[in-house]
Amino acid sequence: MDSKGRVALVTGAAGGVGQATVEQLARDGYRVIGTDIRAMEGSPPEGVTYRQHDVASEADWQALATWISGEFGKLDVLVNNAAILMAYTIEEQSLEDFNTILQVNCTSVFLGMKTLLPLMKLGTAGSIINLSSTSAVGGYPHFAAYGATKAAVRNLTVSTAVHCQTNGFPIRCNSVHPDGILTDMITRMQGNFPEMDPDKGVRAMEFACEPAAVADVICFLASSGARHINGAEIRVDNSSTVQAPYF
Repeated sequence: MDSKGRVALVTGAAGGVGQATVEQLARDGYRVIGTDIRAMEGSPPEGVTYRQHDVASEADWQALATWISGEFGKLDVLVNNAAILMAYTIEEQSLEDFNTILQVNCTSVFLGMKTLLPLMKLGTAGSIINLSSTSAVGGYPHFAAYGATKAAVRNLTVSTAVHCQTNGFPIRCNSVHPDGILTDMITRMQGNFPEMDPDKGVRAMEFACEPAAVADVICFLASSGARHINGAEIRVDNSSTVQAPYF
């Protein structure tokens, strides 16, 4: 009942965590907008609308905001999930690839919040959930650029949470920090991931989770059950960031 009539936007919705989040929010009764730069496959579930959307484009965000305003008149939940992953050390990463991952993983979050805050301020219980990573809080040498973007997302989140709270805006802003997630992002990853011996591979898999496990946390943060959680970083990592490194 808490979610009836609420409108949610999820970026990166064509697969993985984004798709799982769209489906869970729809089951919970939200009216959901799922966006992705990739074309969506199949028909959307009931209560879901899909739109193609480049999250690194300011013009695309502005067009999306205009459409949401005309179609729904408000936005209650924003899930900034879209991201790309590259495996390069600081010595291997090219400037071109660094700028690409920065635009998709970080600039998109800035644009999404900046563009849609005016719509979210019209509501009474807005929630922004930004997908960060455990790489934002630790040193992962083969994910130098990725970790840098996710650390930036972490700080954008807390800065926005404080901005909304101190200005009396009815909007909370939190970040979610998964470790490995079993999605096709890994299979599509560019770069040079280091080889692991079998024992380390098995150990690493202990910390990986299904997309639905992350979607459950996102949906909780969107709900009234999380109404007093603001500026938090929620680690969905099975304790990997408080143990000795497993690589």
